[in-house]
Amino acid sequence: LLVVAVCDTAKAYSVDRRQLFKAWIAGTTTAVAISHSPEMAQAVISSKYCAYGTGDGCEDLAEGNEYIRQLQARSAANKETIQQEAKNAFYMKNYPDWFASVGKSMIKKPDGTFMVVDDSELQKLKDQNKIGLEYATTLGGRVTDLTQKPILVLKE
Repeated sequence: LLVVAVCDTAKAYSVDRRQLFKAWIAGTTTAVAISHSPEMAQAVISSKYCAYGTGDGCEDLAEGNEYIRQLQARSAANKETIQQEAKNAFYMKNYPDWFASVGKSMIKKPDGTFMVVDDSELQKLKDQNKIGLEYATTLGGRVTDLTQKPILVLKE
């Protein structure tokens, strides 16, 4: 019915394809909006927060399932590790190439923080055998993340 109405509109007026497409989208969006009840929309809007196994919505998401509760507890226990992996992945995917373009390198220190050194200082550290390589991992260190380059690590 909607397509017929749009086609009749196209015949009645001289419209291009873009206007025809806009009319079709507007009709489809209206039909979808009318087909859902306000209760369904409210259910989606009022969902509670649950991340890393913590938050007001975790119990609702578990729905009484003991296995889901155990997974949420394990996620809550590993929250800091997961966040650190994500932060390191972000740093290593975004910064090393930029620093390399200005003659510097990012090196991970033993405490997990990063330092930036210029190429001459990096060469000195390599000559002193103070630089190693670390391969990024994911899933709590169980899987090597091959989407990232190896990380330069300062040895103690």
